[in-house]
Amino acid sequence: MKKIAQKTLLSLLALTAFESAFALDSGAQNLTTTIGATDYFKITCAGDTDHLNFKLFENGVTAAPVVITELPPTLPQVLNVTLAKLKLTAATSAIAAGTNKEVALKGGNGAYTLTLDTFGTNLTLKTAQTYSVQYQCLNAAKTITAGSSTLVKLGVESTTKSLANNKTAKYAINCTGKTDSLKVKIINKTAAVKPISPIIPAVSVSSGNLTAQVIKGANAQNTIGDVLDIQEGNGDYSVMVNSPINAAKTYSFQYSCLNTKNFEAKTSPFQLLQNQ
Repeated sequence: MKKIAQKTLLSLLALTAFESAFALDSGAQNLTTTIGATDYFKITCAGDTDHLNFKLFENGVTAAPVVITELPPTLPQVLNVTLAKLKLTAATSAIAAGTNKEVALKGGNGAYTLTLDTFGTNLTLKTAQTYSVQYQCLNAAKTITAGSSTLVKLGVESTTKSLANNKTAKYAINCTGKTDSLKVKIINKTAAVKPISPIIPAVSVSSGNLTAQVIKGANAQNTIGDVLDIQEGNGDYSVMVNSPINAAKTYSFQYSCLNTKNFEAKTSPFQLLQNQ
């Protein structure tokens, strides 16, 4: 196959009330008439990538920039946690609905203050958040020592608590018995809010002479013209382009690594692994 130099096109459009995404263009590629001819590429996504957006263009048609016209997902409800003792602090933030995180502070014996807040939550959401707490006072060998709190007994998950958006809750935890550190687990039991525009993998329905298959892990999707969203996060995506009718075709493709809000994550130039 005649090898055509790869060019990289980086474009950005802005539409009122919508964000647009950068898209990398493969430039002109060519597939021969050889039976079974397949071009093979690797695309690597990094940053906070949630999904790869991919589209194949045939017959040398210049690819239009990828413009995300969907509204971004509804911002979530989150819990933030700070653990403090005298001048020592440890914190973890953005505990999303249905998830949990741990925070630990090496402060020895004595009284610790556990503070939870919902700052950063989408204030259009009016439902209070729910959560539970579990804590352990630990010695230097990470063995449970002794401790108490009006919140719940040591090592036992608390009953479900609620906290309105943009509010704060505080609890005292007292550790004794040669404690080295306090570890607290926060379980966000709030029901997740469904996004306004969920990412739904496209189903191929259009006509064309070339097909492209995008693969990552166990997820493999085919396209003959439609836009694909392959929701597999960071890492390497494999792309195979071939022709079911063994017709020589000029083509190009465009791709973007996007986060959960359909904004550009980190998109790298593709690698050509097989050229037929």
